[in-house]
Amino acid sequence: MTRALRYAIAIGLVGGWVAVSARAGGTDAQPEARSPNIVFVLVDDLGYTDVNPYASHPDQYYETPHITRLAGQGMRFTNAYANAANCAPTRAALMSGQYYPNQPIYTVNTGARGDAADRQLIPAATATTLPLEKVTLAEQLQAAGYATAFMGKWHLGDPPEAGPRQQGFDINVGGYRAGHPSWDGRYFAPNNNPAIDDARDGEYLTDYLFRKANEYIRQHRDAPFYLQLAPYAVHTPLQAPDARVAHYDQKAPVHGHNNPTYAAMIESVDRGVGRILETLDTLGLTDNTIVIFTSDNGGLGGYRSIGLEENGITDNAPLKGGKGSFYEGGIRVPFIVRWPGVVRPGTTTDAPVISLDVYPTLLDAAGVEPPSGDGLDGQSLLPVLEEQTASLDRDALYWHFPGYLQAYGPGLWRTAPVSVVRAGPWKLLHFYEDDRLELYHLERDIGETRNLAQERPAKRDELVERLRAWLEATDAPRPQPKE
Repeated sequence: MTRALRYAIAIGLVGGWVAVSARAGGTDAQPEARSPNIVFVLVDDLGYTDVNPYASHPDQYYETPHITRLAGQGMRFTNAYANAANCAPTRAALMSGQYYPNQPIYTVNTGARGDAADRQLIPAATATTLPLEKVTLAEQLQAAGYATAFMGKWHLGDPPEAGPRQQGFDINVGGYRAGHPSWDGRYFAPNNNPAIDDARDGEYLTDYLFRKANEYIRQHRDAPFYLQLAPYAVHTPLQAPDARVAHYDQKAPVHGHNNPTYAAMIESVDRGVGRILETLDTLGLTDNTIVIFTSDNGGLGGYRSIGLEENGITDNAPLKGGKGSFYEGGIRVPFIVRWPGVVRPGTTTDAPVISLDVYPTLLDAAGVEPPSGDGLDGQSLLPVLEEQTASLDRDALYWHFPGYLQAYGPGLWRTAPVSVVRAGPWKLLHFYEDDRLELYHLERDIGETRNLAQERPAKRDELVERLRAWLEATDAPRPQPKE
């Protein structure tokens, strides 16, 4: 019996539903456990300290009681990473289970961002569509008998050629090629989205998506389902219902957290999560449903810590940098998993994990074999979910970004071309323009304030070699010098 099946049987017994089939000619019976339902919530641009379970100060500006409840009922990961510092490549890694360049998207639109005269190198080309030949997580679960639904931000191609329906989802609500539907003042009016036509008058986009998610759960309560819910919030433009914004107008700022509209957007996501949890409780599905909550990259803020003048709309302190940088503020994210009967409530792990681990984890949980061919680059997190002190025996995590992301406001770049490796507590960044190396010990220096590249040459060289070997093994495109 597989571990996943043992888990499923345990959950089935806890949840009070067991189907029994008698053996031919005997009286022995075996329980038939239903595969777990899955609700995966991927928030857009939510910073590491933007939800209360990860808040860096006792006084909290944002209010996320439902996400706090979720963390109290599940496991909180403190060393969880997005696969990229901006959105599309993380989403591509999640759906394919592969690092860039094993899947071809490393940034949004183009790596040739900012002024050409300011770029010292020629960035590598990037794709904007996840190739249809990639076998996605949704396709694997669909083939295993799951009902599958996508709701929210897709950003990996356009229907009807390369939308969610072409990549394993039975239902698509709101997913198409854009990272943000409109900048014309109607961004959070759902029917402004070409993939939405049934919103209520005046309905707020985040509320709409969570409402549709709850309707879907009710309609599919009797069979295993996979629901991927990707709110467009809390991405800019900043828009939220006036009454929610007014509440935060009355609150004093807490360090770099001081934007009432952004806070109201976070609250709207939290309200939606609360409704999902309530629906699962009401339907008796809680005990057999995996709920995962995370973000696609760090928060849009913290830029003074990397030498820029404008700080942004939030702050990721004590982490350095924010969305678009490959310091911790740009890639470390909240990551919470609730799975009753498997995950001990209120637990925390410091195991380093990354977005592409979601794919093998959910296949393992559902008892589904991984796809053949290209293979998966992540690891199943089930050993850690079962026992918080377990080790994944992983050598390292990697990031490769052979392009540019311009700064907001004065200054040049949130990042120039860079490759990164984290092995144990050590993190090395190699910046290509000047071959600069930065080495940090994250357990002692989470804010990446002390570059140890000169003080620890043996560790620096070890990680340089490990990074070089990975780049060569993946045939990673490098930025090229100008002629």
